[in-house]
Amino acid sequence: MRFYALVNSTGIQEVKATEMPTVREIQKLVGIPGKEAFFEGVYQRYSDLLIAILCDDEFLIKACQPTLVLPDGTILHGQLLIVALDTQIEDFCLLTQQQLEIVKKESKVYPLTPR
Repeated sequence: MRFYALVNSTGIQEVKATEMPTVREIQKLVGIPGKEAFFEGVYQRYSDLLIAILCDDEFLIKACQPTLVLPDGTILHGQLLIVALDTQIEDFCLLTQQQLEIVKKESKVYPLTPR
C-alpha cells in the first residue's frame, strides 16, 4: 500500500493511492481554489531524506496561513502535499507506510498542539 499526505489547517490526512497525482492534480492540491498554483519542493527535512514536501511557491504572496512545523523548526504555509523521491527515475513517488509514519511522527501541525 502507498500513500501521500495532505496537510492543511485541519491536520495531516493520509491518502491511499495507487499512483502519483499528476502535475495538474498537485497544483490543485497545493493551491487555493480558483487561483493558479505552481509548486516547489522542500527537501531533506525528515530523518528519511527521500521524503519531499510540495507547496505553492507563492504561499507568502497569497497570504497562506502557517500549517506545518518541520523537524528543523521551519514553518511551511498553505496546503501541502508530502510524497517521496524515487532516485532511480529521478521523480516524485508515493510514500511507503514507513515513510508515512515518519511524517506523522516528525511533523507538527501549526499552531503547535501537544501530542
